[in-house]
Formats: sequence, C-alpha cells, structure tokens
Amino acid sequence: MSLRKSPQLTPALLAAARQNAQHSTGPRSATAKQNSKLNALKHGAYVRNENQRQAMLALGEDPEQFQTLTEELMSALGPGDALWEKQIEDLAWLYCRRERVERAEQGLMRRALQAVDDWQHRRQQEMARVTFDASQHEMLNVDLPESTDRGVALRKMLSFLEVVREQIKQRTFRQRQYAVLESLYRDMIGWRAALIFRLLHRFSDPLHLREQREDEEYRQMVLRETGDACEPPGEPERQELLRLLEEEIASLRKEFEYAEEANEERAAIERDACLAPEGETWSMMLRQEAALDRSIDRKVRILLRLRKESTNPPIAPTGQDDGPRVGSMEEIVDSDIPSYNSQSVGAVEDLKLNEQRGNVIENKGSGLENRVQSGNIIENKCTYAQNAGMLLKTKGVIGNAELHATSKWPSTLPVSDDGRSVR
Repeated sequence: MSLRKSPQLTPALLAAARQNAQHSTGPRSATAKQNSKLNALKHGAYVRNENQRQAMLALGEDPEQFQTLTEELMSALGPGDALWEKQIEDLAWLYCRRERVERAEQGLMRRALQAVDDWQHRRQQEMARVTFDASQHEMLNVDLPESTDRGVALRKMLSFLEVVREQIKQRTFRQRQYAVLESLYRDMIGWRAALIFRLLHRFSDPLHLREQREDEEYRQMVLRETGDACEPPGEPERQELLRLLEEEIASLRKEFEYAEEANEERAAIERDACLAPEGETWSMMLRQEAALDRSIDRKVRILLRLRKESTNPPIAPTGQDDGPRVGSMEEIVDSDIPSYNSQSVGAVEDLKLNEQRGNVIENKGSGLENRVQSGNIIENKCTYAQNAGMLLKTKGVIGNAELHATSKWPSTLPVSDDGRSVR
C-alpha cells in the first residue's frame, strides 16, 4: 500500500486530465489499428491466427505459399472431419515456423560470412596504405597509422627498409632514417637491427655536425658522448650497412610470407566457423528447431493414426453388435462343429465334464513331475475323440459307422476299458 496520498480530483485537475487524454487516444482509423497490431512483432512465432497473414508479409514471407502447403497436406493425408483439418493446419504452421527458423539460421551464417569479408577487405586496404615503392623517398616524412595485424606491420617495415636501402645505395644519409626505423622496431630489436641503428646513427648525425665544426673538435665531441672511434664512417661501413639491410629485408620477407599464409588459413577457418556461429542466440535457435521437429513428428503420427483408424475401424468388444463381421465369424464357428442331435450334444457335454474331473485328479497327482504332465497333455489330445465316440456308442446314440468317423486320431497309448490310458 502506498503511503503517498492520491491527489484530490478537483474540477481543474479533472478538466486537465480529460484534455491530456485527447492527445493519447491511440489509432482511430481501421488501417492504423491494423498496423498497430504488429508493433511488438519480432519473430512471429506466437502471432495470433487472425494476424498470421500480416506477420508473414512483414517478415518477407508469401502467405500464398502457406495456403498452398496447407492444401497439399490436405490432399496428401486425405479429407476428414474438423479435428482432422485442425491437425493439418497445425502441421502446416509448424512447417512454416521451422522454415522461418532455418532462414534465421542462414541469416546468422551470412552475417558471420559478411563479417569475415569485411575484415579481409579492411586488411587489404591497410596493406595497400603501407605498401609503396622504394623510390618514394618522401614517404620517410609521412607518419602512417599503426596496425594490430602482424602482416600489415611487417609490410610497413619492409617498405621503409627498402626506401632506406635505396638511399644508402645513393649515399644519401638523413636523420629521419634512424628515427623511422627506431619507431618501427620498438620492442622487437635484434642484433642485426641494433647494428643497423648504430651505423645509421654514425652516418647521419655525425656527418651533419662535421660540416659545421673542425675535424679535431668533432673527434673530441664524439669521443666524449659516444666513446666510439673518432674517425668518420667510410665505404667499408657503408657496404656493411647495405649487407645488414639486405639480410634484414630477406628475413622480414620470409616472416611476412609466413604471416600471409597464416592469414589465409585463419580466413578459411573463420569461414568454416560461420556455418555454426556461437552465442546464446544460436543456441536458442537450435533448441527451438529441435522442439519444432519433435512437434512435427508428433503431429504427423497423430494424423497417420487417424487415417489408419478411418480405414480400419476397430472391432466391437465381446457382447456388442459388430454387424457383418460377427455374422461371418458365427458362420465359421458353426461350420467347424459336427451336426449331431440334441442327445449327442448332451452326451458330449457329459463327456467333457467327466474328462475335466479326471484331468483335475491326474494333474493333482502328477504335479511334481514335468514329464508326467507333458504326458497327460499328449494323452488328452490323442484320446479325446476316441473316448467321446465310445461314450456315445455306450449310450446308444451312435453306431459303429459314426464311431469310426469320430476316431480319426489313433491313440499312441493303449486304452483300458474304463477309457483311461495305460502307462
């Protein structure tokens, strides 16, 4: 419960509220109301039935294709009642949603592929900005941007080293040569690069100072500041510098080729990885696709079961009217029973009761031996017809001819006078 008191609705406040309400009445026309229904549309998976067509159009789908799919499923699974048609409509909508999920998955893959293409395009542009000819000496005065790509950084170093080598060949020494190479190497200076920097330093700054001072003053200054030999560098030092530059360029060129091969391999890996993007969105879409597959499978099994029940109606339980099938079964059963008179039927029933009593006594007595039980089963199968015929003859119901007709199975065991087998 809020502790803040609600304001008193004075006539002024009520009039102001009514006036403000006139500015937020929502859509009024039928077209505006129809368009506002889809303001919260995102993926269209749970859109209402009356808004399905608009949602499909908004998502770039063709409602006519959905209608065609529904009609094809109706013709394929056969006509039926209202329940049948509802199941088919649900199945068509499930197929539509699954195609939508597949299209969304393809969109994620294309987005990832586009990102790889953009990365490769930016890399090519960076490579073109740091690649220039060795004759362009003015490039030493240009500050090129840094790059985090290993191949681009190596290409930039190769371009500046080739310019410096060309200037050394022409016996052109400048202070900018040392400064540019030092900024490029930074934390990757090796022994060869250290020797190159030392010779460049001797060929640049000391020469510039020697033009302004006497040789003796120059030698004393270099000795105090660097401790190196006071003699200025000559042709041997220049040849050594050229040799070191050639070796450094060859080494960097091999490393650059390896970086390019690694980049091509990485691009191929990234393209293959685009077929299965990572992230929560991709996992959610896979789960949704699996759920739709299960729903489609369940809906198809329901339709197949309905079609099977419509083609093969179930048989009525015992005691209920089953129409022609029951009549035919009764005819089959009646055909298997031999035609006797009422006395014969009564005698047969008495014979069955006597046999049941005898079997019960024998089963109780021989229940401990399986072999004896199997013998009783064989005996009952073989001697039932003979015993029935003998009993009917004793009561005078049938004659010798009928007795011979009823004893088609000869007994494999001897029979005593009382109708029991002798073991």
